[in-house]
Amino acid sequence: MTSLGPIAGWTSRLKFAVEMTLANPLVTYVVCGSGRILIYNDATAAMLGSMHPHALGQSASTFFTAARAVMEPLYDRAFTGEAVRIDAQSVELNGKERPRAFDLVMTPIGEEGGRVTCVQVTGFDVSGRLAAEQERDRTVEGLRASEARLRLALDASRMGVWTYDPAASSFGVDARAAEITGVAPGEALPASSIWLAAHPEDRSLLQARLADMLDPQGDHWNEAVARFVHPDGTERWTQARAHSVLAGEGSQRVALRVLGTILDVTESKKAEAALRQSEQRFRAFVTASSDAIYRMSADWTELQRLGDRGILADRPVQTGAWMDRYLRPEDQPTVRAMIAQAASAKTAVEWEHRVHRADGALGWVYSRAVPIMDECGEVREWLGTASDVTARKLTEEALRESEKRFRAVANLGPNFLWSSDPQGRATWFSERWYTYTGQSEVEALGYGWHEAIHHEDREPTMARFFSVVEHGKIFSHEYRIRRRDGSYRWFLVRAGPIHDEAGQIAQCYGAVTDIDDLRKLQERQAVMVDELQHRTRNLLTVVRSIAQETMAQTGPTERFRAQFNDRLAALSRVQSLLSRSDQTPVTIRTLIQAEFDALGPAVMQGRVALEGPTVSLRKGDVQTLALAIHELATNARKYGALSNDQGELWVSWDSYTDETGKSRLALVWLEEGISPAPERRNGYGRKLIEQALPYALRARTSYELSDAELRCTIDLPLK
Repeated sequence: MTSLGPIAGWTSRLKFAVEMTLANPLVTYVVCGSGRILIYNDATAAMLGSMHPHALGQSASTFFTAARAVMEPLYDRAFTGEAVRIDAQSVELNGKERPRAFDLVMTPIGEEGGRVTCVQVTGFDVSGRLAAEQERDRTVEGLRASEARLRLALDASRMGVWTYDPAASSFGVDARAAEITGVAPGEALPASSIWLAAHPEDRSLLQARLADMLDPQGDHWNEAVARFVHPDGTERWTQARAHSVLAGEGSQRVALRVLGTILDVTESKKAEAALRQSEQRFRAFVTASSDAIYRMSADWTELQRLGDRGILADRPVQTGAWMDRYLRPEDQPTVRAMIAQAASAKTAVEWEHRVHRADGALGWVYSRAVPIMDECGEVREWLGTASDVTARKLTEEALRESEKRFRAVANLGPNFLWSSDPQGRATWFSERWYTYTGQSEVEALGYGWHEAIHHEDREPTMARFFSVVEHGKIFSHEYRIRRRDGSYRWFLVRAGPIHDEAGQIAQCYGAVTDIDDLRKLQERQAVMVDELQHRTRNLLTVVRSIAQETMAQTGPTERFRAQFNDRLAALSRVQSLLSRSDQTPVTIRTLIQAEFDALGPAVMQGRVALEGPTVSLRKGDVQTLALAIHELATNARKYGALSNDQGELWVSWDSYTDETGKSRLALVWLEEGISPAPERRNGYGRKLIEQALPYALRARTSYELSDAELRCTIDLPLK
């Protein structure tokens, strides 16, 4: 016996579907009937693991909960007779095992009458294939990124790339290498075209270096500095580096390919030549333009001042204790370490340090010393210059203190402070920006700050920025900025340009202020004002209508005053509810309960039943609907189910979605055991229900009164 009934009672097609399922080596199961009952084979049982055999004969929705939202609509389609296929469906077995991916094929199985009674589902496990594809995609993406980084590095270094194929005796040169050498770019250029482009004096050098790399016993990493002559006669100095790719062992070892780079060093060679030709003039220029010139012994013990302009304190011309005389004690260890490093490396040394000035004050100098070498390559002496940088150091210190104070003040305030260039590229943000957005400095600078701006606001913001800054005006704009938790808040940004000496905009500085709460308050205030005005106008209209209708029925009598006051009291109650609606929405139950409470507590004792879910009403509908409920309740008390001891009253309601997809409220007011006075039920209340509600609230109403009961329905939109 199964949940589908005795097997003997199964149809032949169901039995056949089950037999085919059990015989299938793939993951296969049958979903039967409206209950989606599961019958599956051994492969499915193995996949279910600990859920087998509990899942057998149970609803598929119970066990495939994670995929229910996807699978249920597919089952529905299959049960209509449609063959369904879904690719790479992830199956999570209630979180107990790693998800697996299947291509699923759903085959509807119908009876002779055409009605589909079950659906056979066959699964093809594609988890391995998808994992392999993902790994392949990651590998390809990594290769692309690596190629992009290599290309960026080559572009940044201005290097060209070339190759040599020994078998074909051909070169391959990229666009940059072709630009440097003056040949056409290509993948298989004859070697002769490269040799012809090489300077005649350097051609043999290049050929010899290449031959050395092709020799199995030669140097397989090599470089050469040589000239190439362009078709227009221009000579370019180049520096080429290369290595050969070898294959085989021993005597069978051969070079398969040579890979190399080439760099244009023309300017460097010109600079070297100029430096050699004008060394004496350069030294003279340095001496003439320096504030102080000195010579130092090879071991830095003897100082000889060649002349200064009153920078250093007056000391003997030659001294072996120059460091103690001119430098502060706390600075000497650093200076000694730098000198020792320069002496060991025989390289120039430069540093900034404090000195005793000729005026007795403590000043700063920038010192640079270069070694003068003898014929043996040893340092003979050091020649140095010292420039007075006291004013600059004081200015830098003042700027640092100013910057420190500025940053402290900037980070104390609630605003975000920033600076940018005239193109809107951010150059600085206060710490508040990084704390709020969660961006790092690297992520935010440049145009990275755009990522924190709401996508709808980015283009208008930049358009406004360029329009205002172009004319040198103050920039003011409101836009949304994403907080680190992903939410957005409204901010006001104000910025102004800073001009350089030429009158051009050099920088823009601005402040960003959080105005989200202010905007919400302003929006709420506007809504409240509109609502108040609307309610007031409606209230005056309602009061006028009440007075006219009541007077039309009673005349200016005591009865008029009683009914008029009664209806005004109903309006007062609903206004009380509306005044609290911002904190607690007005529901249909609250509205009805308020009217029965006004009639007295005895009314509700066993005679009135209210039934329905919590349904919030639109503020604009509450007042008119409350008057209708008031009229029904008042008439029930005077003439209806509550006017005697036998009557009963039921009020029920529910919300639903109509054929257009809009939410509506359906309310039924039913009285039984009413007093036989139908002529008293054709007054203001009935007109309000049958005429005012359809007009004001777009409601659909009915009002059916007989000798024994009253049935009233109100159906109105909720949004």
